[in-house]
Amino acid sequence: MGWLIAAGIIALIFGLLLLSSRDFLANFGAFFNQSLGKVNGFLSPVRILVGIILVIIGGWLISVAFSYPDLWYLHLIGALALIFGLLYLFVPQWLDMLSNVCNQVLLSTDELVIGARIVVGIIFILAAIYMFFSAYLIR
Repeated sequence: MGWLIAAGIIALIFGLLLLSSRDFLANFGAFFNQSLGKVNGFLSPVRILVGIILVIIGGWLISVAFSYPDLWYLHLIGALALIFGLLYLFVPQWLDMLSNVCNQVLLSTDELVIGARIVVGIIFILAAIYMFFSAYLIR
């Protein structure tokens, strides 16, 4: 029952937050849209170590996947780790290119949230009321 009340409180907080003023919501989004750091800045000094570790993990995952055929997804994860490890080792510029591509915003969710904020806020508040009522009935 405690988890139901906690979920209801969270839904109520987000519902009220979405029903607040448009400017407050835009400022709230602008505060949390700030960049904390760039991937290439963190990984460039240790790219060789990261590449070696990813190649080892990728090879190990692929060898485990061949031993257990029912874990088919390990082939995919191991291949991705192996490819990224080889890219770190032999093509270090790809990290800069990936960082530049990821820094571009293709679709801003802020406009979508601000546009549908009233409907979603009411749905969250109704869900919170339902959760509180269900917690009361379970009690």
